Amino acid sequence: MSAALIVPTLRSARLMMVPLSPIHSNGMFEMWRREEVCRYSGPAADYDGRPITLPAQTPADSDKIIDFFVRSAADGSRFRWALLSAVDERFAGIAGFNSLGPRSEYAYHLHPSFWGQGLMTEASQLAMTWLRGRPECTQVEAYIEPANLASTKLAARLGLRPTGEVSDGAEQYLASIAELRV
Repeated sequence: MSAALIVPTLRSARLMMVPLSPIHSNGMFEMWRREEVCRYSGPAADYDGRPITLPAQTPADSDKIIDFFVRSAADGSRFRWALLSAVDERFAGIAGFNSLGPRSEYAYHLHPSFWGQGLMTEASQLAMTWLRGRPECTQVEAYIEPANLASTKLAARLGLRPTGEVSDGAEQYLASIAELRV
């Protein structure tokens, strides 16, 4: 087990990225109860490996996702930021890392009411700038289902390229830290 992660708060003109916590329960449920959010997310499991029902049927379902990332940050393995509107602190989505190390895996989800506004590009640029400060990290990857065109476009904007490798129907996108466009 690694040391607990200290997840910083990041800010831009339109976003605050704060460590995901139980105070984000309502926003997480409102996002994860939507089929369009879950369509490309793949299966989810709680911290003990038990499957989580998606789309979420109750707040308890999406609270398991919060618990997973809070406990994972405490054990130093992975985390998520909650994305909040800088204007009114409305919950917009989550972004963070499924793994941290020489090759770190990035993942994100956005509430549909915030789609098409460039907020995930903005959040991802903040996240990649933060990742550049981790000297052990030399590459970043993301796994994206080919039908998820918005995410494939985001990956390209960030400088990630498809590798042709596929895992559970999702294609790997990869870039060196130096190649990132942030």
